[in-house]
Amino acid sequence: MTKSKIKSQPKPHPKASSHIQTPASQSTIDRYLPYLKEIQRKLLAVAIVFLIGASFGFIYYQTILTRVMNIFNLENINIVLTSPYQFINLSINTGLISGLVAATPFFIYYFLKFTKPALRPKEYKLMLYLVPFSLILFIIGFGFGIWVIQFVITLYSKISQDFSIGNLWDINRFLSQILFTGTSLAIIFQLPIIMTALLRLKVVRYSTLTEKRRFVYAALLFFAALLPPTDIISLLLLVSAPLFLFEVALLLNRPARIT
Repeated sequence: MTKSKIKSQPKPHPKASSHIQTPASQSTIDRYLPYLKEIQRKLLAVAIVFLIGASFGFIYYQTILTRVMNIFNLENINIVLTSPYQFINLSINTGLISGLVAATPFFIYYFLKFTKPALRPKEYKLMLYLVPFSLILFIIGFGFGIWVIQFVITLYSKISQDFSIGNLWDINRFLSQILFTGTSLAIIFQLPIIMTALLRLKVVRYSTLTEKRRFVYAALLFFAALLPPTDIISLLLLVSAPLFLFEVALLLNRPARIT
């Protein structure tokens, strides 16, 4: 009597089960896939604008840097190159900055458009209200940083002239200081925007900021001390701006005014 042969079913490989999509995971993918594709398209558009702006800055870096240098009064100061390869660094850095400047407005526009469905009408309206003021304050803050640098240049060039001392400044360090100080002040000038958003969305209470004012003052003073230039006159100028902005933001966001 022959025994019937029973064919055993092959067992699935342990790793194969991990690739099987459940209905729940498939529905999650189908739900968020259009948003991911939308993000990909927008980032690609921003990247293209960045590359165009970077290429323009890389090609015309000499014209751009010449116009930047003409902003400052560099009397009795010699701007020098300390390496033959600095031309390459200057062109690359100018291209990167030009690309960021060109791509930032597009990024902000796409960001607002993308986040609109996820925000409440009140929150989206507040964002639309604050974004233009944020850009304006950014430009003003950057300009204030340039003015501080020009003030220091004028002061020290006069002192060196009185002592008959020559000034040799490396162009890379000079431009880096302009960019760092200007960008830092531009970020500090966003303080009223941040405070307004936190207070209007009721993330932070108005009374908390007023009661902890001395700690805010200490933090702003510490932050200003980290910025170049490092002399006492520049420190007073740098710390006066954020303190003024803090008080203005408190004044504009008083509870009576908000309601």
